Amino acid sequence: MPSTGPESAAPSRGVFSEREIASEFHGKFTPQMLLLVATLILVFAGDLFRYTIGWVGYAIVVVAIVALAVVAYAKARPPLRIQHLPTSLLAFVGWCLVSVFWSRYPLETVAGSLVQIVTAFVALTMAVTLTRFQFIRALGVGMRLLVASSLLFELIAALFFREGVIPPTYLRPGVLENLLATDDIPSPLPVGFYWSRSDLFDGGPIQGIMGNRNLLAMVALLALIVTAAQLFDGVIGKIHGIVSIVLASVALALTDSATAYVALAFILFGTVLVYLGRKLRRAWRWVMYAVVGIGLLGGSYLAVAFNEQLFALMNRSSDMTGRGDIWRAVFKLGSESPVVGIGWISYWAPWLPEFDDLAIVQGMAYHQAHNAFFDVWMQVGFIGVALFIGLVFTTFIRTWWIAINRPDTPMVASRRDPAHGHLSGITTIPFLIMVALVVQGMTESRLIVEGGWFMLTYFAIYSKLRVQDVSILPRQTVGDRTGPITVILDPKRDL
Repeated sequence: MPSTGPESAAPSRGVFSEREIASEFHGKFTPQMLLLVATLILVFAGDLFRYTIGWVGYAIVVVAIVALAVVAYAKARPPLRIQHLPTSLLAFVGWCLVSVFWSRYPLETVAGSLVQIVTAFVALTMAVTLTRFQFIRALGVGMRLLVASSLLFELIAALFFREGVIPPTYLRPGVLENLLATDDIPSPLPVGFYWSRSDLFDGGPIQGIMGNRNLLAMVALLALIVTAAQLFDGVIGKIHGIVSIVLASVALALTDSATAYVALAFILFGTVLVYLGRKLRRAWRWVMYAVVGIGLLGGSYLAVAFNEQLFALMNRSSDMTGRGDIWRAVFKLGSESPVVGIGWISYWAPWLPEFDDLAIVQGMAYHQAHNAFFDVWMQVGFIGVALFIGLVFTTFIRTWWIAINRPDTPMVASRRDPAHGHLSGITTIPFLIMVALVVQGMTESRLIVEGGWFMLTYFAIYSKLRVQDVSILPRQTVGDRTGPITVILDPKRDL
């Protein structure tokens, strides 16, 4: 049973007005929240730094962010023990690190594991130094900032650089020759070499400051999720919220990302399920789970059986723009060591013979499998992908329980009609983002690198801490074994 100390006591429940809840979002923007915004820009728009100040400059920025995270963690001094952390996360990260013993490229495996662990540490720092609503507030600011700056960047490119924008670091002597492996530089360059194709006035696709339309689409989706929930709860101004939603929708449409469209459909479906989950009794929830499970299995079968017709409707090739060839190459390489993999590396190192020409699409070398689960299997085998699926699944389930748990969700009363209200939409954000990340993981490997990995590890840690300290079923951690981590409880009322 939960710890009985005053710090771990269940938070008070009740009905709060829009103004009261909004006050939690209009207070001081703390240094930790600023650090989170900076981190989000770094992990979602890493190419912004690599394209402008190069890898050395990018490394300096990374070291600065990590150093600030270390300081923030040391200052907070959370009463954290190993039992507080998700077992699935520890097991997966540990297995990736252990793969150095059979890796074909041990130095790169150590480097990849170090980056993986450091990113998870920064996520841990955010989980134990920010309340859940502080995190959401900073997340909204970061995503909206990325969307707005991406649209501005594309506007400038369309107005002044009609032939497209090539990353400044690519213009250094010998860089393009090295990337193309030839002294004969084609004109125009392959599509993947452009930071922006200046297609804003032509209806896209646009790539934004991150230089990748699928990544911009995911950022726009996250901005939509967070902003819509905040607007629903009245914690941001209507004009601010509506303008932000319009900008995110425009960015999403102009990316023309099929993955994002599918993710948006699942997000809307997930929103309906959360609404039903909050209304239904436990027995009826299981009926809902069964119906959804059968529907997903049936939908998956139809998607496979009629893939050519389905992709034709979305104006896409049946191999998903070259992904079929990449997956076949990945399976061929992974089959050489299917149980334990060839060694963890996260992003593929282009200088390694295993990856230098593994995925070439339209003259551009890609350094990911374009499927997070296939990528994990190739690198750390069946054992590793089983642990990774366990991490994703447990995080998904915990965020679901947080989303539908009525006692842990504030009731928002309207200022116009205090007698009526609604359950807060903000507490559904972690679950809906997990939906988006899982869908993205089917066609991109972002879930194991940079922004995707940061979000996954944050929600894994946050949801474990929240579930074990607050009375949220299906399970609670024994209080006297782990003790409370009260930072995840919002101050005063834990709204």
